[in-house]
Amino acid sequence: MGGSDVTPAPWSLRSPKLGWQAVMSVGAAALVASFYIGTADITIATAMGANFGFDMWWTYFVLGLAGWSLMDMSTRYYLRFGRTPLTLFKELHPILSIYLFLTVIVTTVLGAWSQWNACAHVLGGFFPELSPELAGSMACASAILFLALGVYQRVELVFAFALILLLFLFVAAAVSAGAPWRDAPAGLIPSGPPETAADVWRGLIQSNAGSLINAWLILIYPYTMIEKGWFSDRLPEKLKIFKRARFDYAIGIALAGIVALPLMAAATAVARPFGIVPGNYTEFAALLEPVAGGAATNVFLVGLFLAAWTAGVGWLVGGAYAMLDLGNLRLRMNSAPFRMSLLVFGACSASILALRVNAFYGIKIFAAFLSMVFPIVALALMWRVSRPDMGYFRWWPHNLRGLIVLVLDLFAVIVSLYVGWGILMRF
Repeated sequence: MGGSDVTPAPWSLRSPKLGWQAVMSVGAAALVASFYIGTADITIATAMGANFGFDMWWTYFVLGLAGWSLMDMSTRYYLRFGRTPLTLFKELHPILSIYLFLTVIVTTVLGAWSQWNACAHVLGGFFPELSPELAGSMACASAILFLALGVYQRVELVFAFALILLLFLFVAAAVSAGAPWRDAPAGLIPSGPPETAADVWRGLIQSNAGSLINAWLILIYPYTMIEKGWFSDRLPEKLKIFKRARFDYAIGIALAGIVALPLMAAATAVARPFGIVPGNYTEFAALLEPVAGGAATNVFLVGLFLAAWTAGVGWLVGGAYAMLDLGNLRLRMNSAPFRMSLLVFGACSASILALRVNAFYGIKIFAAFLSMVFPIVALALMWRVSRPDMGYFRWWPHNLRGLIVLVLDLFAVIVSLYVGWGILMRF
């Protein structure tokens, strides 16, 4: 599908204006945000609030810029050649295909399992007669049914509504807790760590970077473009699609930072004054009740369930797309191979609940695989987009726009190496 345009100098054309209809047609941002706003994001945001109030809010937008740039590289590769980013890794060396195959399986199964586990905790709290295995399996089954019966546009619409509801629930919980909202704007100004808690600060930075620079999401975004038919052999049309895509995943990353705010605010109100740092979402829910009341706790738990369920759906979608891509199969959500992949990943992730695997070991294995994915993905993308055959979308330091793109790409790679190294060091 690659084009054969005779292109002008890279990054030299004026970006086309997006009409209102074009802006309203974007929507994968909801799926993008679902990857970011899961149980890990909730735990990180509440830990930030309990330790530092709003002081680390800026990290969502600075680190999110690195995630945005990595998605930008994968999108440029797709628009230039009409091939998915996984094609790049398959072409580099056969060993990478084996590595990616194992990584897709492990991260998808464990990533989805951690979300069903959170759903089970919430459902078990509301309905004590439900066993964790049954509650988590019900969440998994509903996710598979939702994806199997829907088409892509319907998934986007439901996810957009879910994100609005999720934000409302977390804001309601924070308001009930008496959150100090007036202090929030100061958190957008970057600041360094306090001397007495520098290690905690660095650990949270690395954890947040790991959550925001989700390697599979970086590779997955072009799949959403394939579903929508966002491709052209003509450069002017490529640039219009490119601008729409950039706008779309920028919204998704920004939503992660926006949703983190009420979580930080609630933790600032109920945990920080007492010097308590919740270790996970369950402990934070317990802290909410004596300060904000049982109603606020229930509202938070419903929001937690929604965040975990949508993130679980996101992991299943990502894994199914990746497996089809690795097998050179048709990339469509309504295809039989996609639905079969959903069933396999869903059954595997739900079965871990029945085995009652210690969550600590599951997360360790998950983190070990991701620690290597970050630098490999970033370095491979950087190598590819810097090559002359990228045409208009290649690195080009001879004009301002090209120089900005180059700097952002390098920043994304540096952050990815920092994340991967940091995760490895924590072992």
